[in-house]
Amino acid sequence: MINNRKTIAVFINQVTTGYRRPFCETINSTAVSLGYNVVFINFMGIIGGKHRDYGDYEYKFIDVIPYDQFAGIIFDEESFTIDGMVEKLVAKIKEKAKCPVISGSSYMEDFYNIVFDDASGIELMVQHLYDVHGCRQIGFMSGPFKHPDAAARLAAFKVIMKKLGLPEEGSGIFEGNFWFNKSEEAADFFFREGRERPEAIVCANDYMLMGLYKSLKNRGIRVPEDVILTGFDGTEEGQAFIPRLTTVDRKREVVADEAVRMIDKMVRGEECPRLVTVKASLILANTCGCKNIDYKKEVRRVNLSTEQNRTVNYYLGDVIGATLKMNLVESIEDLERTFAEHAVNFGGYRSFCLMTYYDEKSGRTSLEKGMALPTDKVYPAMLVDRWHDFDGCERKIISTQEFLPEQSNGDPKMMYVTSMHCGERVFGYCSIAMTGSGVFNEFFNVWIATLAVSLESLLRQNNIRELISSLEDTSVRDGLTGLYNRRGFETRSAEAAGKMPDDEKACAMVIDMDGLKKINDHFGHAEGDFAIRKMADIIGSCCTDGKIAGRTGGDEFYIFAPCCNDAQIEAFRREFLDKIAKFNARGEKPYLLDASFGSYLHEMTPDCDVEELIRIADENMYEAKQEKKRRAASGM
Repeated sequence: MINNRKTIAVFINQVTTGYRRPFCETINSTAVSLGYNVVFINFMGIIGGKHRDYGDYEYKFIDVIPYDQFAGIIFDEESFTIDGMVEKLVAKIKEKAKCPVISGSSYMEDFYNIVFDDASGIELMVQHLYDVHGCRQIGFMSGPFKHPDAAARLAAFKVIMKKLGLPEEGSGIFEGNFWFNKSEEAADFFFREGRERPEAIVCANDYMLMGLYKSLKNRGIRVPEDVILTGFDGTEEGQAFIPRLTTVDRKREVVADEAVRMIDKMVRGEECPRLVTVKASLILANTCGCKNIDYKKEVRRVNLSTEQNRTVNYYLGDVIGATLKMNLVESIEDLERTFAEHAVNFGGYRSFCLMTYYDEKSGRTSLEKGMALPTDKVYPAMLVDRWHDFDGCERKIISTQEFLPEQSNGDPKMMYVTSMHCGERVFGYCSIAMTGSGVFNEFFNVWIATLAVSLESLLRQNNIRELISSLEDTSVRDGLTGLYNRRGFETRSAEAAGKMPDDEKACAMVIDMDGLKKINDHFGHAEGDFAIRKMADIIGSCCTDGKIAGRTGGDEFYIFAPCCNDAQIEAFRREFLDKIAKFNARGEKPYLLDASFGSYLHEMTPDCDVEELIRIADENMYEAKQEKKRRAASGM
């Protein structure tokens, strides 16, 4: 897999969102420093606020991943958003993996765990509000009560409140959802008329704090002058927010670094504890009043953000233009070229590879045959290599156990693998290798979705071409035998004749079945049809070297042989009669196959076309049939 280095796998959802970016970057830095490849098995989950269509079918990819090929696995349970996905992944990891598995976010039975001490973070924050700011009326905005992290943080809040001699419920406990969109309800809850206002509200994560801040600001409630707000998790967004958030630093980078180092120790035979606890620390900033806003610094940051927005808009225009181009391509080769030319705005990358599923029975890939489930073979349909990592790599079908094409460059790689599907239809998976420890930006997710739609479009184009070809074939083929019908024979033989050199001879042959009426009368039309098909099979098997055969009547067959001579005609006749004799000798049927044969060889000239050759060959066949009848009548 990848190269001769050991590989650490990271199972994660949406690597670019929230805490995942610094978490993944630290994994990359530490793993590369220790000489490991890293493969992020990156799931997309729910896209936007409500679009589940993509994530709902990602579970199919779970059966493809070569769990037993990894030196270690890091599992980020907290990041997954699709119900049931964690359970499916955990079951498969327990069944297949042969390496240490470390949970880096939530405690998971049977795995090694690096657990952040949520309780100590809540206790530190409430103690800070009590000791430094003199707060006694403290409210709590929880996550979903049934969520394990939310439950742990809420329990810790009640413990420290009781320890400080304050009511466990404080100034009230509101159930949020770890996101922005419950902020108005929370503001109503804590600041409804007739209720004693809280001096501080501890939010169970930064996103709820940011949402609540905006709702309170719209009501004229000042932070921190009128009420102190604090968060949890120490997210990038929280530290970029104005005002800066007072929050609990969950030390994701420490967890990431420790997880990789634990895997390295176990690979080298050392023992590690099953549970490692990371203690919390506080980030004290503007929303509690411990630090004042530096407006000059924030203005510079806003200006920088404006420049970044211009860049985003520029990139967005690129993506829109490229999306239009990608959905106009007519082949996977065109799609590969378009991607290589335009896909440049999601970070520096070394290589990109699209592995399509391959069905051994049909000999077709997922771009030629619609697939609802993955197969155990894949083919690199797209390979964009910017750093020569795949120099000398042969594009060939490989097992999903191999997972990715082997790279010629032996440096440690940081690769992100994502399922490629469109609705229920599966195409395969793609991998991207980045140039540094940073992860790709959100534009890559746009490219993934665009590629999925482009692949669906290519598959439909291929299906339409196949349907058209099938319809065309039906119009020129005989339904009973599969040979050309009269129209097909005339068309194909005229085409073949038109391509012949002027001085070459061609031969027309006419074969007429003998005794078909007797077979129909004595054994039924089903047996008559069988006899016709068998005769057609024999004729077809004899028609090599460009010969064209057709069934042009009930029991009549035409053959056109371009660039022919007398010896070849005689060889055909002997082979044809020999195969009939062998069939009859087997005695499979209560009747014998028989046929009369006529041919005519002539140069192809303007006065002698295929139709004229057939006419004369038919006359010769008729003479042969009459001669056969005369011999039969005389007993010869």
